[in-house]
Amino acid sequence: MELRHLRYFVAVAETLHFSRAAARLHLTQPALSRQIRDLEGELGVPLLQRHGTATTLTPAGAAFLRRAREILAATERATDEARAAGRQLRLGHYGTLWLDHFAPTLRAFARSHPEIDLHTEERSAAELVEGLRRGELDFALLGPTDTALRREFATAKLAELPLLVATGAANPLAKRRRLALADLASAEWIAWDEFAFPGRAALLERAAAAAGFRPRIAGSVDGVASMFLRVATGNAVGYVLPMSKKLPHAGVVFIALKAPGLVLEMHAAWRRDADTEGRLAALAAQLAGTASAR
Repeated sequence: MELRHLRYFVAVAETLHFSRAAARLHLTQPALSRQIRDLEGELGVPLLQRHGTATTLTPAGAAFLRRAREILAATERATDEARAAGRQLRLGHYGTLWLDHFAPTLRAFARSHPEIDLHTEERSAAELVEGLRRGELDFALLGPTDTALRREFATAKLAELPLLVATGAANPLAKRRRLALADLASAEWIAWDEFAFPGRAALLERAAAAAGFRPRIAGSVDGVASMFLRVATGNAVGYVLPMSKKLPHAGVVFIALKAPGLVLEMHAAWRRDADTEGRLAALAAQLAGTASAR
């Protein structure tokens, strides 16, 4: 039994007239009659009674009509959902800073691909990866990536961003305009929670080791606002993205680091099975181009 058999039967059942049903379906009447007979033969019961030019439903036909309509309606909904999903690009990000940073490129991509419905969704960094795994997201803006993630998804490096030191305005370090990382060997640090921001704590550990010291971690935070609060009300220092300066930061001073300093890599990751036409790879290339131009 095929869906066309259901459509043919429903057309006859609704019109109760083979000629009119055949005209609706753009078939010849003999061809339609043959398809209905095939359906009845497969089911083993008559669905229609023919009385000359008049046609009526049998009890079996009335029962089958209800289910056939349900199946065809469900098929239509599934088709619509699949087509809508094919037109939708679900982009995940954490925080509005990333979205703002790449907004011009995303707008240009949307204009050049009017057939795609670009939908953005904010999640934590860990939730972005899980969203990709579960098929809830097609493309995600991430921080550092590891080998396992690069094997699991298609990835591209979008940018390398020199991080800034954030400290309270009362901290003596706040008078400095630029520091070497080694100048902070004796400082207490506020690090980033590993679950919320995978890789950022390790980034500090590696850079500090290269500068000849092990950072003294006084605590960790899972958001920029919490970082600002901790450094503004104590003597510890933190490390933040340069675009963090756009957020309210009363009592916080930002200090640049001399190279090599702390550099955060920004990546994109996407599901390979969601990129059959190469549009996601093209989007990643556009985003990388925007970042390098800044």
